[in-house]
Amino acid sequence: MGEIMETAPAPMKYTSIKQAKNRRRAIHFGLIVLSLLLAFIFAFPLYWLLRGAMVSHSEILARPPVFFPKELGFENFRLGLERIQFWRQLWNSVSIVVPYVIGTVITTSFAAYAFAKLRFPMRGAWFVLVISSMMLPSAVTLLPQFSLYTSLGLAGKPALIIPAFFCAGGNAYFVFLLRQFFMTIPAELSEAAKIDGAGYFRIYYRIMLPLIRPAMIVVALFSFINCWNEFFYTMIYLKTEADYTLPMGLYMVNGMRIPNYEQVMALALIVTLPCLVFFLIGNKYFVEGITLTGIKG
Repeated sequence: MGEIMETAPAPMKYTSIKQAKNRRRAIHFGLIVLSLLLAFIFAFPLYWLLRGAMVSHSEILARPPVFFPKELGFENFRLGLERIQFWRQLWNSVSIVVPYVIGTVITTSFAAYAFAKLRFPMRGAWFVLVISSMMLPSAVTLLPQFSLYTSLGLAGKPALIIPAFFCAGGNAYFVFLLRQFFMTIPAELSEAAKIDGAGYFRIYYRIMLPLIRPAMIVVALFSFINCWNEFFYTMIYLKTEADYTLPMGLYMVNGMRIPNYEQVMALALIVTLPCLVFFLIGNKYFVEGITLTGIKG
């Protein structure tokens, strides 16, 4: 009788394990459904943009709206591109983005390397000062910057000179992001390189940069998206249509009194396409960079 009483709780233990497993499956299924719902919500505007670029003028003005166009056409892209100086504005955008990305990656990696691996007086205080600049609205520094560039005779110049404006101040978030990556690299590597006679720059270039390549890609991608979509500063500094970027050209078409919404959406899709392509290419680096910013340094 005692043996029977000792083995009695076994079915109850099995039942509790099975209930816990079913509960985990239910939670897992609920999270999948929630993720799919959120994905649909966030992806729907992109579908609406693609749909608007393909429909006819009558369909885009139809009420109730047409969710699935009867015929897919590419005429809106041709008509939209004819309203702007596309190749000129594309060159202006590229001439701004490329120097901005290169300049941002170089300057922020230099600063992050110094804050992470070098010892100098008040290093912590300087780093706090740099990070605190993230809370400073860009509108606060707009007037001093515009006054400075105007006095230097740079405001209103061709788009090739504008990247200097964007690269001048760096980006505190990128400095913080790269510093977190540098902090994960063991100090023994730098000490071994110093014993072999390597200087600070050689350690930075030969050892550190290859190890933080994912972080550099993250910074480059974020920089590209931020600069490619920049509208406010280009509107302030660029005065003539020949110097406009693609977002400015899109704004011009959108500001016309002709209700050409389908052409605006076609141009918006063209302007957005490079950001989508680069985001899909570097998606895993985006996730890795956002995750590692929480590493304790």
